[in-house]
Amino acid sequence: MNMKVIYSYVQKNFLRYLLFSMLVLVFIYIIINLFDNLGKYLARSVVFKDIVIYYLYLTPSYITLLIPVAAIIGAFFIFGFMTKNREIIALKASGFDVNRLMIMIFLTGIGISIATFVFQETVGVWAQGRLFEHKSEKIDKRPVKIQEHRRNFFFYGENNWIYFIKDFDGKTSRINNAVLWNLDKGQRIVKRIDAAAGEYHDDAWIFSNAVIRDFDTAGTETIARVAVLTMPELVEKPADFLKRVRPIEEMNFIEIARFVQRKSKAGENVAKEEVELNYRFSFPLITIILLVICLPLSLVLRKGGIAIGLGISIILAFIYWGLIQSCRAYGVAGLMTPLLAAWLPNIIFGAVAVVFAAAIRR
Repeated sequence: MNMKVIYSYVQKNFLRYLLFSMLVLVFIYIIINLFDNLGKYLARSVVFKDIVIYYLYLTPSYITLLIPVAAIIGAFFIFGFMTKNREIIALKASGFDVNRLMIMIFLTGIGISIATFVFQETVGVWAQGRLFEHKSEKIDKRPVKIQEHRRNFFFYGENNWIYFIKDFDGKTSRINNAVLWNLDKGQRIVKRIDAAAGEYHDDAWIFSNAVIRDFDTAGTETIARVAVLTMPELVEKPADFLKRVRPIEEMNFIEIARFVQRKSKAGENVAKEEVELNYRFSFPLITIILLVICLPLSLVLRKGGIAIGLGISIILAFIYWGLIQSCRAYGVAGLMTPLLAAWLPNIIFGAVAVVFAAAIRR
């Protein structure tokens, strides 16, 4: 018996059924979304090309979301057909250990999880940014507004400078009431500047009525008060303060980690960002966990195995996704630690997977 031929046959068909399931699921999601929003598209006279582009940008997020479901459907399909065609019985009769096929699909699932992570951190993040711009301009028909005023906002600048600005006027490039912090490489505050006002002249920020606090490594504070403070070391220009702040959905995990670090140093609540950061790592593992649950089932189901497998896949997906969203909501609200909020669903379903793998006889 040629083992390579068997492994190749099972793996190729598993990936083929996975891809087919993915295409069908993404198509269903797009159709549902299309008909749900068709009235809005017609009312706003959105052209067909812009609708197509919108769904092209939306597709990567659907792929990331649906890959775990497509994987377990693929597993039920391949082993369901092999059971139906008595190929599993033939393999067992020849002395072949079908557990090896499960291990192979499990290892393939690990590869899929890694690919999912890379895909969501590259293509997925890029598509989210384009999706926001396209939806705002072409779908929602919102005019592009040039922001000229901002109030009560933090800004994370270059060279470890953090700003809190009470009022900023883009027309006059003037700041009213600002606090600036400078951090060292260890993210320790080494300088704080409180200024009543600031203006941008000759490529430099000039602050008035400023209080400068310097902190050494021992924590000793030195205070100085100056009427005029010129700071050419600040590279941020007035236009930078008016740029749209990217939501975390448009950031990769490295950018989110840096954002969390800077935002927490400024004393802001980072629960939402920390939940999202942990979720970026926990979500790809769902594919592996669901495969561990469903692979033993796919081998023991007999009559109607494929139909039952589809039903099990849908039910598991709904329960898993509902638990994920609930835990994320608790994490963002501060009722659960961000780490637990992102990983608790995997812990619960991982325990179920271990029980299934150990209890079901193959």
